[in-house]
Amino acid sequence: MLILSHKEVAELLDPHELIPALEKGFKALSAGQLEVPPRNQVGAPKGALLGMYAFMPGKPFSVKLVSIFHESTPSHQAVITLFNSETGSPIALMDGEHITAMRTAAASLLSIKHLARPNSKTVAIIGTGVQAESHLKMIETLGGIEKIWIASRDHSAASALAAHASNAHAADSIHQAVSNADILCLCTSSPEPVIKKEWLKDGVHITSVGYRPPGGELPRDVIESCHLFVESKRAFEPPPAGSAELQGLDTDFGTELGELLLKQKPGRISETEWTIYKSMGHAMEDLVAASLVYEKALTRKMGMTVEL
Repeated sequence: MLILSHKEVAELLDPHELIPALEKGFKALSAGQLEVPPRNQVGAPKGALLGMYAFMPGKPFSVKLVSIFHESTPSHQAVITLFNSETGSPIALMDGEHITAMRTAAASLLSIKHLARPNSKTVAIIGTGVQAESHLKMIETLGGIEKIWIASRDHSAASALAAHASNAHAADSIHQAVSNADILCLCTSSPEPVIKKEWLKDGVHITSVGYRPPGGELPRDVIESCHLFVESKRAFEPPPAGSAELQGLDTDFGTELGELLLKQKPGRISETEWTIYKSMGHAMEDLVAASLVYEKALTRKMGMTVEL
């Protein structure tokens, strides 16, 4: 069994390889080619442990265990195990924190490429944690972006994150960042909305990756006024499988990203409409990313092999 550390996973996971791999994964998901049971959870007084399982033809089984303790740093900690899908043997155990951060940001970037207006020039990232950092890394790979606003209730943290990119600037307020954004990335763990409907520009594309049931970072009036995209229709189920912010909405209200990529359903239909990609994090993304890491580790002979 191959053991891979956080440092090794970070070295092996190439964002440029991850995005096309995720695109194939989203298509396979919407085509019904994956077996992915609902995410499950066991709770504790200060947090929870979630289990995420996936199988895709031609890939191993994957199991991710991720703990969510919002008062801890980091708030999300995870391990991913891969099993040979022909023999059932465990073949790899790897750190899942970096994979979770990067696959989430890569999926957001995929939505931006397909849903944001082509002339988008400004991005606002709300939040300063691990997800905000990974989104900033991904946004830097986009062409045509002139300015990235970083906003947080902690201005010093926003300034520190903005220092990582030459075209990033700390906003004086969340309102300032949002009102100037063509693309808006919400990366908080807020239990309540962090933006207001009246702040949004016409035609903005929003990505939201926050998970904090029973609340969340997206306002309901914004969701109901937008063209909504999700990883899977399971996002409409109650947490932990689904999103607290989408409760009560019909599954037909949202389009799966894979349905868009397969050209089964339309994407943006006007220059002025609001589009939202609401991410819950999906086990397919972990499977795809972990498989890339495992295959490259074998090629480069990285990691430590142990006998069980």
